Amino acid sequence: MLDEHRIGGLLLMGGQGLRFGSDIPKQFHRLSGKPIYRVTLEAFLSAAIFDEIVLSCHPDWIPLVQEELASMPLPIPVQVVPGGNTRQESSARGLRSFHTPPDIVLIHDGVRPFVSSAILKNNALLAIQHGAVDTCIPSTDTLVHAPGGLRIESIPNRADFYRGQTPQSFSYPLILHAHATTTRSNSSDDCRLVTELGHPVFLAEGDEHNLKITSELDLFLAEQLFRLRRDPILATTHSLLDKRYAVVGGTGGIGAAICRAISQAEGTPIAISRSTSPPLDLQDSSSIETAFAALGPLDGLINCAGFLLTGTLANLSLLDIEKTLDINLKGLILCCKAANLTPNSHLITIASSSFTRGRKDTSIYSCAKAAVVNFTQALAEERPDLCVHAVIPQRTNTSMRRTNFPHEDPNQLLSVEQVAEAVLRLLMDNHSTGMLVEVKMQ
Repeated sequence: MLDEHRIGGLLLMGGQGLRFGSDIPKQFHRLSGKPIYRVTLEAFLSAAIFDEIVLSCHPDWIPLVQEELASMPLPIPVQVVPGGNTRQESSARGLRSFHTPPDIVLIHDGVRPFVSSAILKNNALLAIQHGAVDTCIPSTDTLVHAPGGLRIESIPNRADFYRGQTPQSFSYPLILHAHATTTRSNSSDDCRLVTELGHPVFLAEGDEHNLKITSELDLFLAEQLFRLRRDPILATTHSLLDKRYAVVGGTGGIGAAICRAISQAEGTPIAISRSTSPPLDLQDSSSIETAFAALGPLDGLINCAGFLLTGTLANLSLLDIEKTLDINLKGLILCCKAANLTPNSHLITIASSSFTRGRKDTSIYSCAKAAVVNFTQALAEERPDLCVHAVIPQRTNTSMRRTNFPHEDPNQLLSVEQVAEAVLRLLMDNHSTGMLVEVKMQ
C-alpha cells in the first residue's frame, strides 16, 4: 500500500535547547559520535518508505547541516529549511517546503533518534487509512488532576490516558489546512490543530525506547540505549578488496581471528605484535613509531592486544600496574596517534564488558578498558574523517582468559570468530562512526 502513495518526512529541529542548559541546541549534541538529529535522520532513511525528507532547522545551524548532508549518501531528496520561533511555526514552514507535495507526511522530533522502522511504517499505513494518527504509549504512572498545582481534585482512570510521542502523521492536505485555519500561534502539538477542525486522530503504537532527548539525563540514557542497539543504522556492504588493515595483536586470539575474517573478505590484514617484523612493543613508544612508519598508509587500524593479570591492588607490583596500563591503554593510544590512516578509513578498538563496572581482582584492567571506551568516543568526535568504533565483547574464549580463569566453562564464552564477525561488519560500513558494539552470547 505504501508504494501507491507519496510519503514525506518532516524533522523538527529548530529548538534552541534552553532546557538542556547548553549553548549548543540539543539536536546538535552528539550521541556516540554523531549529532542527535543525524541519528534520527538515518533512522528515517533506513525505513526506506520516504520519497522526500525536510529538516526544519534553527537558521544559525543551517550551514553546518548542509555541509553534513553533502557528505552523506542520500538515496532520496533531503533539504534543510529555516525553522520558526515556535514549534508550530517550524512545522508550518517545513510543510510548505516539500518540492513535490506528498500524500502523507510524518512529523517527528529531531531529538527522538530511536524511532523504529516499524513505528514509521505503521504510522504511514494508519495515516493512509484514517487521515491523522498520533504515536502514543500507555501511561505507567498514576495521573492526578490538581488545578493550580496545590491539591488533588481527582485521580482519573490511568487506562484512559496515554503519553504522546512522535511521529504525528497526517494526510498532507489535512495538516496544511489545519495550520492555515488555526487561530493558535504557539501550539506544541500538530494533532491539536487537527482535532480543532473536528477531525478524529487515531492512535499508533509507540515504544518506550522512542525517547525524546531534552535533558542531560535523557542524553545519558540515550547513550546506553545506543550502546545496546543490535542493528546498525544504514548498514552497507563496503568492499574490503585492496584495503590494508593493521591488526595490533593480530598473531593470536581475537586478533588472529580478525585477520582471517579480513582475508576471507578479500582485504589485506597486517598482523603486528612483538613477534612480527618490525616488532611492536606496546610498552615502547619508539617501537610503536617505527612499526607504523614501516607500514605506510592504512585503510584501517584494529587494536585488539590485551594484557590481563588478576590480583588485588595490594598484591600488584608497580611493574604489573604499568604493564597493564601500557598494553591496554597507553600503547593503544600511541598506536592510534602513529597510524597513517587514509580518509574514511576505520579505527576499531576492542574493549571489554568490564568497562561498565570495576571488578574484583581486575581493577587496573577494568579501568583501562573503561578508558578505552571513553577515548574511542572522544576520538570519534575529533576525527569525523574516520569511522571510529569500539567493539565490546563479553567474556571470550582466548588463551588470556583461560590462563586467568581456568575453571570457566568454555561453552559459556564467546568464540573469537564471533568477535571477528562483529569487527568485519563494521569494516563493511563506511558511513557510521562512534558506535559501541556489544558482542554477546545468543
